[in-house]
Amino acid sequence: MKLLYPRSMFFLVLLISAQSYGQQTISQSKIGGLICSYFKSNDNNHLVQIIFKNQKYIYQQESDTITLTDPVKTNLLIKDLKEGLAIIEDDQKTASYNRGYYIIVKDNIYMNNKVLTFWNKEYNISASINKSALTQLIDWLESIKF
Repeated sequence: MKLLYPRSMFFLVLLISAQSYGQQTISQSKIGGLICSYFKSNDNNHLVQIIFKNQKYIYQQESDTITLTDPVKTNLLIKDLKEGLAIIEDDQKTASYNRGYYIIVKDNIYMNNKVLTFWNKEYNISASINKSALTQLIDWLESIKF
């Protein structure tokens, strides 16, 4: 119950801010620790946002956003996520995808580390997702029609 109020307020603020800028929310989903939104503006521009919050500290509300404004960037993210999905359970493989507007890492620092981690540019805000959430994220991104 403690988490329900902040989350509902976050989505309410997100919805109000999107509508105030002339954007219509097409799709919104919470996948793992990520908040994913797809907007369409009045001038037919599309915007995909993936918000991730720092998981290191529960009491800090640091977050960052991956913003995708065109299908090419979205397709590149899907490609990188699928490559990460292919190696997520292999303890011998690592990968890093740094496209400038997102950083995703699969490393083996911790034993039994079967996650992909989203990082901000300064590497001080991160959120990890497991195989199940990664599959959901790929499905959600592939459902977007630009």
